[in-house]
Amino acid sequence: MNDKQFLVESNIFIYHINNEPVATQFLTEYFCQCCISQLSFIEVLSFDFTHEERQAVQELLEGFEIIDTTKDISLQAISNRDRKKIKIADNIIASTAQVYSLTLVTRSIKDFQSLDIKLLNPFGQ
Repeated sequence: MNDKQFLVESNIFIYHINNEPVATQFLTEYFCQCCISQLSFIEVLSFDFTHEERQAVQELLEGFEIIDTTKDISLQAISNRDRKKIKIADNIIASTAQVYSLTLVTRSIKDFQSLDIKLLNPFGQ
């Protein structure tokens, strides 16, 4: 985990799957520095894919280090919830970035802004 800098949120993978060049470029350029939350793994694979598409997406996701939810992440999520109403999935992903001191890569910056977290929008908005 020492070499990881980024926690990639689900929407970046969805943009990549939908052939959005900015997302693809980020994932390609920073692949070795990226990891994902177990929750993002579940979220992305929950989209409506054909069997073949799901297999390809699963292979893509499994190429990244996947961080399981821990007690520390759970406690951080509870602390975050005391500060801001946030969807549980977003909260667990944000908490994962916080606990592991990773920059959260997402296009949905405003969903996470009031939390004590480093954010990066590769789309630059």
